[in-house]
Amino acid sequence: MNNPTVRVLYIDDEENNLQAFKAAFRRMYEIYTAISAADGLKILENIDIHVVLADQKMPNMTGVEFFKSIAETHPDPIRILLTGYTDIEALADAINHGDIYRYITKPWNDLELHNSIKNAYDAYKAKIDLRNKITELEKTNDELNRFIYSISHELRAPLVSVIGIINLVKMEGLYNSSGEYWG
Repeated sequence: MNNPTVRVLYIDDEENNLQAFKAAFRRMYEIYTAISAADGLKILENIDIHVVLADQKMPNMTGVEFFKSIAETHPDPIRILLTGYTDIEALADAINHGDIYRYITKPWNDLELHNSIKNAYDAYKAKIDLRNKITELEKTNDELNRFIYSISHELRAPLVSVIGIINLVKMEGLYNSSGEYWG
């Protein structure tokens, strides 16, 4: 997948991991790296990132805490958690509260990570497409409601006149008991 428009942010407190990630994926993706969660947040605020990878064990803020902190302000990027530890509690927390797409152990396998990023980007596109379709449907629904209101108003006006004439005819007694017009 040689698509430099796929923007990936990797946050890890270990510079060696950031360099290895860049070296492995720089030809496939537009790579951004951050040495801390705070630096990662700055990047998210300035660049439309599609996929965010974060190390779980970082000083000041874990990967799960970072994902929780961006959930409302940056809901679109797909999240992948990387960790060198098998921490079931962190994994459960990440899934339940951090909205992660995938959990990958370090050291990562380049092909597995590439496929995960590619699939995450596909999920990102699907999420954006779905949001656009919902917006489009809401707009169409609003237009349909306006049309229905307009049509019902146009039908109601002549019907009111007809009902008025019928009531007038009934009041004037112009019909006999069998419903025939006496004219």
